Amino acid sequence: MSEIDLTEWNRWFNKFVHPVFEIEEREIYFDRIKRLRTPFYPKYWVAEKFYTKIKDDNRFDNELKEFFAFLYSCGFFMDNIISFDEWLNMKSWENPSNESFESETILELLNKDKGIQEFKQRLRWLPFINRQDGY
Repeated sequence: MSEIDLTEWNRWFNKFVHPVFEIEEREIYFDRIKRLRTPFYPKYWVAEKFYTKIKDDNRFDNELKEFFAFLYSCGFFMDNIISFDEWLNMKSWENPSNESFESETILELLNKDKGIQEFKQRLRWLPFINRQDGY
């Protein structure tokens, strides 16, 4: 299997996800996402609480844990009326409202060779974070 290019994931993660967890950067971060009119608006206190809940889950690396907490804090699970565990086992995880689209579940994907890299590459283009309707 060829190498999976995570350049776009790394750029996006470092620009939009990780700063939610950096206390010193928050003010600058939130000013930037308001100015950019991103389709998401994380609540850092919600992200921190969810991260604490999943921080010891060894199925995921730290980047995925931060991403999941970020997604939770943006209302992804509430908007789709699903729990985190339900999402991990959904065949339509990339777009939970489109049940006709099916792929491997997140947990199936993570169990593959280079599954974490493939998952991160696909997460970068998750429709929820790439919406055109603003936040």
